[in-house]
Amino acid sequence: MTAVRQAGRFSSFGARRLVRTAVFSLALLGVGCTLFIPKETLYLESAQDRATQEEVQQRLGKPKLVASTKAGDPVWVYHVYYEDPGPANKWGAAGTWCDEYVLTFDKQGILRSWTHKSEGHGGELMPTYCVTDGFKAAS
Repeated sequence: MTAVRQAGRFSSFGARRLVRTAVFSLALLGVGCTLFIPKETLYLESAQDRATQEEVQQRLGKPKLVASTKAGDPVWVYHVYYEDPGPANKWGAAGTWCDEYVLTFDKQGILRSWTHKSEGHGGELMPTYCVTDGFKAAS
């Protein structure tokens, strides 16, 4: 009977240890993933439905393009370029990545929505466009 009780204790102890390890691993994974989210994305997630155009411009700078929707709401476009140094070996090439953020404000100047597209430009260091099918102002 004693051997059965000890085996039962070990099983519950092992299960608790496994659960703790799994929870810790998931928390560590969550923290690690936030390290790779662009600072612009993190800001915009917190700014939506509260930040004014002035606050956004203070944080992100002057937009690349200013337009408006058919309804007359302001739209700002940001292009954020960064150089990818390439792989650590000699078989790859450096290139540029571009993130395009399209921000839409309401008539009172509050950020209401935004989109984000990202594209890598292989060996190009000076791409002529940011992202394929990027923002086009309405004519």
